[in-house]
Amino acid sequence: MKLSITSDQPLQRYRLTDLQGTSHRFSLDEEFDLPHGWYELQIDYVDTKIEIKDIEINGSSIRHLIYTGFYTDGNGHIHQPACSVWDKGGVFKIWLHTKLGVMFQTMMEAIKNGDFGSDLFKDYTLTVDRPHITKDFWPTHIKSFFENAYGPQWWPLRHASTPWRRCDVGTIDVDQLLHDLENFCVHRHTKKNGYEIIKHKDGASDLPFIEIADIGSESVRNLVESIGFKRLIDISVQTLAPGAFIDIHRDDHYKRKAYPYMKGCKKFYWTCKNAEGVHFKLGRSGCLPHNEPLLINTIEQPHAVINEGLKTKTTIIAYGELID
Repeated sequence: MKLSITSDQPLQRYRLTDLQGTSHRFSLDEEFDLPHGWYELQIDYVDTKIEIKDIEINGSSIRHLIYTGFYTDGNGHIHQPACSVWDKGGVFKIWLHTKLGVMFQTMMEAIKNGDFGSDLFKDYTLTVDRPHITKDFWPTHIKSFFENAYGPQWWPLRHASTPWRRCDVGTIDVDQLLHDLENFCVHRHTKKNGYEIIKHKDGASDLPFIEIADIGSESVRNLVESIGFKRLIDISVQTLAPGAFIDIHRDDHYKRKAYPYMKGCKKFYWTCKNAEGVHFKLGRSGCLPHNEPLLINTIEQPHAVINEGLKTKTTIIAYGELID
């Protein structure tokens, strides 16, 4: 592989980092050996402001794909579009593929042509699917699902394919909330392999809606409103024991009356207890930061969960009608 970078000043410090987090040093404009795949080019600010004008892979320009890169300044703020480095601690980052055609296809499938050169983070989210090497006791299909990595992917927000986004629910007394949910969710469903769910509704999560005013618990009402639901469909608490897993699947809500309110990135998911060692892989978006409250898309994205930790994890799940 040969990497060339056109800039107004000579680059001072740069590297390629693979999906496993290993850094690879190289010299510009010289051939070097590198396994095929995705690498994040990182260019550090040292003591000179540098404008980056073009990047070539094996003699071919990445052209307008340079605008998929972004600058993280010394205070941790992200700037895009930004093809330069300018302050202490800052770094320019862009994902490149050793096969330029793969990069073009991946980026252009996700990003509308007119959006290059704008702040993509306003209309898209960037995920990076990295390999997770699991423990040996998992079934072969589970191990290979987590070990396989698709790399970076831009996803349009507010779209049927959007995999996940963060959901700010404010400060919550988790113990009080779980106590109240224990009373509100009266239907227990014990699955095999250490997987258990308690739900408010018996059977499938579906219409009719539950009006917020009809929820007797203040903490549950507050959570539902904080998520952004104006009406609730169902809420549950899921536990997964150490050494247990939830197999690869997609949620099958397509034929339910509530499907219009469930499709897309609308499922509330928060592992509020014992997230350590638990890994939730959501399709090509990779493993989620599920210890934070999220809205996720498990209808369109295949997913699986494994508990490699030492404690039983507890997750709150809810569906409802989101306020537009």
